[in-house]
Parts: sequence; C-alpha cells; structure tokens
Amino acid sequence: MRLDAVGARLRPRRPWEGVDLGFALGRQWFVTLWILWWITALPVAVLLAVLTGGRPDLWLVAVWWCKPLFEAPLQSWAGRALLGERPEPAERVTIIRVAVTRHILPLLLWRRFALRRSFLMPVALLEGLSGAPARRRRAVLSNGIGAPTWLTLICYHFEAILWGGVLLALVFLVPEELPRLDLTAAVTQSDSPVYWISAAVYLLAFSVIAPFYVCAGFGLYLTRRTELEAWDLELAFRRARDEQDAAARGAASLTLTALLAVGLVLSLPSPTAEAFVARDAALDPLFETLPNPGEAQLLIREILADDEFGSTQEVTLWLPVERDPVEPLEGWTWPSDLGALAVTLAEILKWSLLILAFAGLVWLALKVIVGVAQKRPRWRRSRPGARDDGDWSTVMLKHLGAEPFPDDLRARVRRLIEQGEHRAALALLYRVSLAELARQGVAIPAGATEGDCLAFAAQARPSARVGLMTRLTEHWSRVAYAHRQPADAEIIALLDDWCRARDLPTGPTGPTRDPRASHDA
Repeated sequence: MRLDAVGARLRPRRPWEGVDLGFALGRQWFVTLWILWWITALPVAVLLAVLTGGRPDLWLVAVWWCKPLFEAPLQSWAGRALLGERPEPAERVTIIRVAVTRHILPLLLWRRFALRRSFLMPVALLEGLSGAPARRRRAVLSNGIGAPTWLTLICYHFEAILWGGVLLALVFLVPEELPRLDLTAAVTQSDSPVYWISAAVYLLAFSVIAPFYVCAGFGLYLTRRTELEAWDLELAFRRARDEQDAAARGAASLTLTALLAVGLVLSLPSPTAEAFVARDAALDPLFETLPNPGEAQLLIREILADDEFGSTQEVTLWLPVERDPVEPLEGWTWPSDLGALAVTLAEILKWSLLILAFAGLVWLALKVIVGVAQKRPRWRRSRPGARDDGDWSTVMLKHLGAEPFPDDLRARVRRLIEQGEHRAALALLYRVSLAELARQGVAIPAGATEGDCLAFAAQARPSARVGLMTRLTEHWSRVAYAHRQPADAEIIALLDDWCRARDLPTGPTGPTRDPRASHDA
C-alpha cells in the first residue's frame, strides 16, 4: 500500500475515532457513493421484483440479503479515492465490475450474517486475500476489538429510525383533507399495495446509510492496520529521510553558490579612492532629506495614533469579591451549603455501598464454604471386627470408576498383560490400591492427583507399602501421561510384589485371597 499517497492522516486512534474518520469520509464522498450504490442496486432490485413474483415482503428480504453486493463497489471506490485516485463518472461501471468478483461470494453466502462485514470487507476486496491467509488476517484484525460489531448494530438502528421517520412523515404531515397513508397496512399487510411504499422507503434508508457504513468500516480497518503495522512510524521515517535528503541538496547548492560568489568577487577589479568619493557625493542629498531623531519620533506617534494601527477596547469582567475567610457567614448560603450537603450524602452513600459489598462477599464466602463442606466425601475408618456395609468390590466406585473389581484380581491382571492391555492392567491395580487406602480411613477427594494419593499413602502406610505404591504410581503415570508402555516382566514383578505385600499367592495358579481379609487380620 502506498502510504505516502493516503489522503487521511495516519496516526494511532482509538476504535471509535476510526469510526469518526469513516463518517467524515462518508460525508465528503456521500453524493458519489450514493449514486454508485443506486447504479448497482437499482437493476438488481428490479430483477428481484420480477423473480419474487411481485411480493413486496419477499422482495425486501432479497434486497436486504444482497446488500454486500451493493456495498462492494463503494468499498472499492473509497479505497482508490483515499489514495488520491478520483475515478471519473465514466469509470463507475469498471469499478462495479472489479468489485463484484468471486471474493464477494462468501459475504453473500455463509458469512452474510457476520456483524463485522464493513470492517473485514477490505481484506477480500482491497487485499484480494482468500482461504487460509484471509482467515489469519481477519483473526489478527478482529482480535480484541468490538467496535465493528457495534457499528453494524448501530447502522441497522439508523436504517430503522430513518425508515420509521419517513413513514411517520408521510402519515402525519399530510393534511387530513388529502388521502393519507395507512400506517398499519404499510407495516403489517404484505399483500397490500401500501406495503410497497414501505419497502421502497426501506430501500431508500439502505441507500442513505450504506456510504457511512462502508466508510466507517474502512476507517476502522485503516486504524487497525496503523496500530498493528505502525504505519505512522513508517511515514515519519520516510519524511525524516526526505528532509535529510533535501537538507543535503540545499547544503550542496549553498556551497556551490558561495563558491561562485567568491570567484565572482575575486574576478572584479578593486575599487579606487575616486570611486568612494563619487559614492559619498551621490548619497549626501539622500541623507539631507531624512528627518532628525526628534521629528522622527513625532512622525511615528502620529502614524501609530491612526485607527488602522490600533484601538482601545473596554472589557467588563465578572470577578468574585474576596472576603475575609475568618468572617462568619450569616444565614443560609445556598450554593456552598448545598454543595457541602451533597458531599456529605455522597460520603454516606459511598460507605454504605462499601459495607454492603463487604457483607455480600462475606455471605458468598460462607455459602461456598458450607457448600464445599456438604459435598466433601466423609470416609469412615474401618475397624477390626466391624461389620462392613457393602461388598469390597464396590468400595470407591463413585470416584474410581463404575466397573466393579474382579474376584480373582491377580488372574485378571495377568490376563490383561497377556492381551497386551498394559494400561488397563495398571489402572486396575492402581484402583484396587486406592480402594484399600479408602478402607483404611484415608480421605481421598474426587479431584486428587496421583501425587496427592501418594502423599495420603505415606501418612497411613509403613515404608515398605509406600515404596510399592510409589513404584505403582510411577508405572501408571508413564503409561497414562507419557504413553510409554512397560515390559510385561515389569508389570508381573510389580504384581508379584503387590500380592506378596498382601500375603497373596504370586504363582500363575492358585486361589486368590480377599485383601480385605488380610487387612482385617
């Protein structure tokens, strides 16, 4: 983009300042853009009237849907005009043909309901991007800016206000003696001929708001590009370089001129005494005509006394009368006492709101604490000889999975190892270990991590059991998070140590004892 040819001043602006810039451009170019909009929209509107079978409601919806098609030439013309290229009226058809290309299809199809249309339209029409580059460009431009969405909503409201204002003018400004427009039929009865007038007025509202909407989105686009790409700094560097080049050229010209002057002076003959005497004789009559200093002062005063060189004005100002701050005021002084009362009420209101806010925070904290306490699982410590409320295979199923534990745990783990399901084997062994911790009275929250469970095990088990739990946790973490499958021998060795710690048989056959019985013993 030729930044030095941009007609607007490129500087960092807030988003709504960019909208103001766009509205200023819309006011400046309104007539040209409005005519260009009608050149595009009028043939399409006539064609849609034929295609919709003369139904004004369908026709209005179709025209509304084609609004991006009418706005594309305006965007193309505004982009060229901002660079100093004012297309001639004869070039309007060329502008329309250049703007209405394949890049306009997304705005008429899947991106028709996009609320950032005018802001992102230059990406397709002026930059010519499509596909993944266009998506990346739109994502960068739209990041952290909400003004384009509000611009579209505000312009929709402007259209509705203009449409309603014109309809009300047609209804209420016509004398009662003349035929008046039926406002109800113009708004609700789509089969009424009056509805066509309402639809035509809405089309007029489209045409009036479109130049401002397109230019405002274009102004936002320029503001965002200036912010992201530092166009203002680039222009400043270019101006500094041009000034430096101009200064260098000026210095060279001055040096050349000085050299020429010195050469010319040296080439002239030296003046003689007779030449100086002749010069003084020629200047003496001129000095004799000059007034003396006293007469010159009088002449200067007479000239300055004239009205053309100055005048005197009397200015009346209202200034506050100073009073002694120690002197007390008598009675009610309305401004000062009312201001003091307002300040006092404001202070009372401020502290009241702060107290209410603090009370609300305390109440919210209490509610959260009570809710957490009610939802916290309470584990009952198992005692030797106590009656168990449920089967051991269903303990901790709420947090450890819905699948019950098998009766022959060792055989089940070996079968999973033989099938190559190392993750399932370690998960089953890890769940059973956690269930055993829960049976020993260790409270394990639902969101506890593997490290938390290992810390809980260290508090409730001897060092030998903790070492086995540490090995099991390491194997499980490598499988679950690093996706590193251990060897069959490692899992079998871990299973044998686990069974040996609970006095269970470690061979490939043999009955499996209930770990609950071993623990209770």
